[in-house]
Amino acid sequence: MNTKKLLALILTGIMLLSLSLPMAVAEETIKIGGISVLTGPASLYGIAVQKGVDLYMEQLNAQGGIDGKKVEMLWMDDQGDPTSAQAAYYKLVENDGVVAIIGAVLTGATKAVAEAAEADGIPMISASATAYEITTGRPNVFRTCFLDPFQAVMIARYVKDEGVTKAAVLYDNGDEYSTGLYNAFKEECEKLGITVTAAESAATADVDFKAQLTNIKATEPEVVFLPYYGAPAAYILKQAKEIGLDVKFYGADGISNVIDSITDTSLLPGITYTDHFTDDADSEIAKNYMKSFEEKYGEKPTLAFSATAYDAALVMTEAIKTAGSTDFAAVVEAIKNSNVEGVTGNITFDDHNDPIKSVFFTTFDADGNRVFIKRMDP
Repeated sequence: MNTKKLLALILTGIMLLSLSLPMAVAEETIKIGGISVLTGPASLYGIAVQKGVDLYMEQLNAQGGIDGKKVEMLWMDDQGDPTSAQAAYYKLVENDGVVAIIGAVLTGATKAVAEAAEADGIPMISASATAYEITTGRPNVFRTCFLDPFQAVMIARYVKDEGVTKAAVLYDNGDEYSTGLYNAFKEECEKLGITVTAAESAATADVDFKAQLTNIKATEPEVVFLPYYGAPAAYILKQAKEIGLDVKFYGADGISNVIDSITDTSLLPGITYTDHFTDDADSEIAKNYMKSFEEKYGEKPTLAFSATAYDAALVMTEAIKTAGSTDFAAVVEAIKNSNVEGVTGNITFDDHNDPIKSVFFTTFDADGNRVFIKRMDP
């Protein structure tokens, strides 16, 4: 063979190799889309979710990924807006080629993503969306957090166990999360023989709750249920003290960040709330999670959603391993049949694609430290 022909063959081989490399790299990467609220007032929830997922994926990839393929997380910020969340979904699925979705975070945004995911059949897990209807009629949509009706029922049962006979509620009747919790709490109270003495409403954006609190005080409840997020709860606790409403307050998971908004930490022991995880968990995976989280981020996890997000990533990737492929239907079926030990406990799913798991009751001390009170099982 003459020199010119040999050189031409070598150059052709190099060109063919260079053309094949991007495809080979793509085939060695499993892309999963992450949709989260990463900016704006609710970003603390979204960033907590992102941190939990990224921690798990980093550990998974360090151990070889899935069948030797690395998992690549592609994150998009939905700013807590349903329209933006759905747009993020279409970009990730249609343009970026992701094979699964972890997210979204807030209820409204997650519902919008779930509607789109249902049509495509793509496997989807939310670590934080607690509204009941998120997974209703959507066989491919799951969650690793317990849902609103469940935690509201458990709160009613907890106060019943504490000997409470009269409870009042202050909630936001324009917010789906708040109203869902209120309705489930009220219904369970009726079953348990707890009298709901008052049900006052105020918008989450309000800063003055004294009129509602004064009405509640007049009915002489023993406890007050606050299905709010942390920022408005901080105002409510302060104003309740100012008008002399000296009762125990109860909240759901959304109130867990009240520590970030309150100025008088002496008010914190007056609030008890339901959570998905406790720092006092003693399983090996929970201990490893706490240690690894602090090593990676230089701080302890501030919200339980980091733990449920870690578990969402675990469930999703274990399902892909079990399915032996990224085929949507196969992965969904594997998730349905999951039985994994996660940070937040053993995880299986019921017929509504909700996790069967425990709830942790938590409060604070006067210095703002979280204090685990009690675990209740369903």
